[in-house]
Amino acid sequence: MNKIIDAWIEIQKGKGVTVEVERQYGSWDEYWGKLQTQLAAGTPPDIGIADYGRVVSYARDGVILNIEEQVNLSGFSMDKMMPAALAQYRWKEGDFDSGNPEGDLYGLPADAQPQVMVYNKKMFDEAGVAYPTDDWTWDDMLEAAKKLTKADQSQYGFFLSPGLMWRGIWVNSAGGSFHTPDYKKSTINSAETKEAFQWLWDAIWVHKVSPLPPAPNSQAPNPFLSRQVAMTIDGVWWLTDFANGLEPGEWDTCMFPKHPKTGKRTTTVEADGFWIFKNAKEKDLAFDLLTFFCSEDGQKRFDAEGYLIPGNHADVANAWYAKTPPDNKKKILENINQDSVKVDITYYQAATVMSVVDPIWMAAFYDGGDLGVALEASEAAMNAELDKAWASFTG
Repeated sequence: MNKIIDAWIEIQKGKGVTVEVERQYGSWDEYWGKLQTQLAAGTPPDIGIADYGRVVSYARDGVILNIEEQVNLSGFSMDKMMPAALAQYRWKEGDFDSGNPEGDLYGLPADAQPQVMVYNKKMFDEAGVAYPTDDWTWDDMLEAAKKLTKADQSQYGFFLSPGLMWRGIWVNSAGGSFHTPDYKKSTINSAETKEAFQWLWDAIWVHKVSPLPPAPNSQAPNPFLSRQVAMTIDGVWWLTDFANGLEPGEWDTCMFPKHPKTGKRTTTVEADGFWIFKNAKEKDLAFDLLTFFCSEDGQKRFDAEGYLIPGNHADVANAWYAKTPPDNKKKILENINQDSVKVDITYYQAATVMSVVDPIWMAAFYDGGDLGVALEASEAAMNAELDKAWASFTG
């Protein structure tokens, strides 16, 4: 990040403008904790890293700046940005969620990060199991996982963190959802959504082809990187670690499996980026830096530094997906282009709703408790949180 900021400072110097940038860094949790303190004191930074899941909450509560007019006047091109990523930064006043094409921009996306499926070819070969295909179903994945599991050696067929269920990859494929279209009621306990949760719970506790999820806030190593599992679904950012920690021909990527009944295979793309805070002291300079970060030139610089992977510009993303290993990295892009659906956790106060509901159903995955009871409790808790969110939104 420092090199990118330094490059922008040099560009400003070439324009005859001298700029000093105070840089504040921290872990993800530290960043949001410190930012909340600054916002409460009315002393936020001019520009900051944006979270797609907080855009509506921050825009509605007057925390971040509407940059629609500045973008239009500047002529900044968004033609090559991924539409689904850009939509996460559009909000129309009165809407409970982002994505309305008539909405204004409250920041810009810098990356376009999906969840990806990877598998260890060596482990498949040793077990005599055929590699995943584009036509694989959940059933095929489960049968392969059974053959790949060696419980006496602490080796398992696959791992999908229950915490990723919010992304909707499994739930949407099964025809389920987390709430009604108007965001008024939870549907976590619907038959379709329960099926998706039950499939994963059974994989862990009935078929025993998946290890237990790590305890909250634990520092457990990635099970695919440690060769504990033959398949996993995780964030695209892990590919760099896999490339550094595994042999080049040992692993590869593939398409997500399809639901055996609906035939659907879904994925989502999440786009973190940058926004300007409403109380910024140097709004014009902040806007110039923001557009530099999110321009094609800026994205290429980020790519060279291994930061914001993959970029949100089509040409930059295509170049990133063309790099190996793994050999079939472009399968991820194919999955995105064919099967993307809107990421769910972008509505008003979604982060707060998740923080309350998530631990309830996650407990059943940790201890093997009754999942049906947990989902009933989750639905009740989500209904209560949605009621609070709506009261705040309309208040």
